[in-house]
Amino acid sequence: MKLGKRLCGLTVFLALVWALTGCMAADPSPKPPEAKQGVLDLTDWNWVKDGPVPLNGEWEFEWLGSGVRTESSDRLATTMQVPGIWGSTMPGDGNDLPNRGHAVYRLHIHHDPTERQLAIRVPNIMTAYELYVNGQLSASRGIAGHDAESTVPYQVPATVIYNAAGTLTELELHVSNFDHRRGGIRSSFIFGENDQIQKLSFNYEAQEMIVFGCLIMIGIYHLGLFALRRQEIANLLFALLCLFVALRMGSIGEGMFVQWIPGFNWTTAIRFEYIAFAVSGWAGYGYFYRMYPQEVNRIGYLAAGWGGVALVLFTIATPTYVFSSFLVAYQFYVLALGFSAFTSILLAGIRRREGAKLALVGVSGLLITIVNDMMFYNGFRQSIDLVPFGLLFLILMNSFIISFRFSQTYERVEQMSEELKDWNNSLELKITERTEELQRSYATVENAKSELERMEHARKQLVSNISHDLRTPITLLQGYLEALRDHVISDEEQRNATIRLMLTKVEGLNSLIQDLFEISVLQSRKVELILESLALADWRDNLQEQYGMELEQRGIRFDCSLNDPAIAFMQVSIDVQRMNRVFENLVYNATRYTPRGGSIEIAFAASVESGCVKLSVSDNGEGINPEDLPYIFDRFYKKDKYRHSRSGGSGLGLAIVKEIVELHGGTIRVFNRTPTGSTFEITLPLCHDEAKSAG
Repeated sequence: MKLGKRLCGLTVFLALVWALTGCMAADPSPKPPEAKQGVLDLTDWNWVKDGPVPLNGEWEFEWLGSGVRTESSDRLATTMQVPGIWGSTMPGDGNDLPNRGHAVYRLHIHHDPTERQLAIRVPNIMTAYELYVNGQLSASRGIAGHDAESTVPYQVPATVIYNAAGTLTELELHVSNFDHRRGGIRSSFIFGENDQIQKLSFNYEAQEMIVFGCLIMIGIYHLGLFALRRQEIANLLFALLCLFVALRMGSIGEGMFVQWIPGFNWTTAIRFEYIAFAVSGWAGYGYFYRMYPQEVNRIGYLAAGWGGVALVLFTIATPTYVFSSFLVAYQFYVLALGFSAFTSILLAGIRRREGAKLALVGVSGLLITIVNDMMFYNGFRQSIDLVPFGLLFLILMNSFIISFRFSQTYERVEQMSEELKDWNNSLELKITERTEELQRSYATVENAKSELERMEHARKQLVSNISHDLRTPITLLQGYLEALRDHVISDEEQRNATIRLMLTKVEGLNSLIQDLFEISVLQSRKVELILESLALADWRDNLQEQYGMELEQRGIRFDCSLNDPAIAFMQVSIDVQRMNRVFENLVYNATRYTPRGGSIEIAFAASVESGCVKLSVSDNGEGINPEDLPYIFDRFYKKDKYRHSRSGGSGLGLAIVKEIVELHGGTIRVFNRTPTGSTFEITLPLCHDEAKSAG
């Protein structure tokens, strides 16, 4: 189990590294040229071979200030690095820029003539713009005014398509920002042929839709879990974490909410973004508080709640420029909660809390994406919004935690079962000792007899109660099903189908009870075998008669043979009824997975020197997964592991087979045949006289 956990953790870590490096890896195409002094030379760029190109580099730049009048003598003509945010990126003249104002960008693109349509992927620009391509207004978002009163903010990516008239494309971009703490161009423009840009835009939208849909579904799923089990507050908090991250994702990026919901403008979207950012941080911290209450401080959890409320109220009450200017407070709040959760879970891992190591890996991945997004939104690096992916990674870790909890719970049940079996064996030993004492003391025999009768009555009563508790509900369920079939459902076909299905489940439960009782008796080695000597030839004839005609009717060739006629009169000592149970299980298992026209063979081989007989049951069906071969005789080993899982078996059949064979002093093993099929091989001792004659 420990090795499996380590391998699982290593696999998950490598998957995270692959995902993050895959998201941020460089394009394998040649390094694209960059603009110099407002000119970008793409004459040597091959659209088909090299793909789209980012319009990065130095654009011509004019700062128009924040006033209405923009006399040419007052304009500051220089260059600006794109992508670049005002206030963080130094223009070419070395003067600092304020975050609020109005500016014009220009870029001259030289390229080879083409008859195909060209296109430009325009990213989110803060916070309003007008884009002119070759002097024609081609795209706009909001109203790019000269002051706060005339500017209307709006952020949604755009795709501009145009026909190239020659070898030169001139871009002129008017950008206004009076509503956000940062203005300018945060991401790259992408330039290429129309089909390439359309495919790129589709990929961006599909990626956001997939992650958005996953977060919504997982959030609703955990809300359902909370509705079914209200005391599990962790499920509610995890649902809020997923839903608010999805809400933030729908408010930024491709602007899904802005495009889908009428009246959902940029101001509403940015408020939702900041509110969701704060609430998701609190919900994530609260989730880990509920998971590890002994490590996560309760005072810290309450402080996180009040801090989240303060940030939400501040976001609602203040203008967008004000609360966006305090982004560092939101970021500090989320980072503080993240690192506090990290240290608490690290402590839980040291204390060997259940699932803490996986939770630590998930939180680490989420923190990496949070730091990445903070650097991205502050203009410190080029990247994409990775927090939703980090949350998906955390959800994956949470799934592993749930799986391990179920696994460990099952292990504890098995351990308790073994302890109960040992206790039962010790109890039987004490009863035996007491019986011997009673036999040695005639004077107390009557009292001992009364005591034994009382204990026997209690044992029978206990068995009767257990049987009644299990079988009575089954009998009642069958009665209800029969009543349902006769009166309740009006649709005859649906009613009968439902009844048949539920009755099948009931029959399966009864079969499971019988199998559990059978294997319990067998494993306790309290079975008294009714042994009789049987010649191998007679045994062969019995099996041929029992299964030959039935299998032929199913279209399966059946052959039961002796490998050597000389062994026909050799004998084995077996309990015929229980050994029939063995072959019934093996033959019918083989029948289920042998196609029509296939074959099933039972072969007898004996060796006087070794004093044993080998019986093999072979088929040419689909075979058994090699990874499952060592485990198929284990109890309940059936779920998606062994062939009979699809047939609804109890998972006890082969375990019972193994116990019966071992009670006879034999062994059983299984292996796959070449090219298809499998073989179950049973080894049993010959009768004592046969083995003695060998000597």
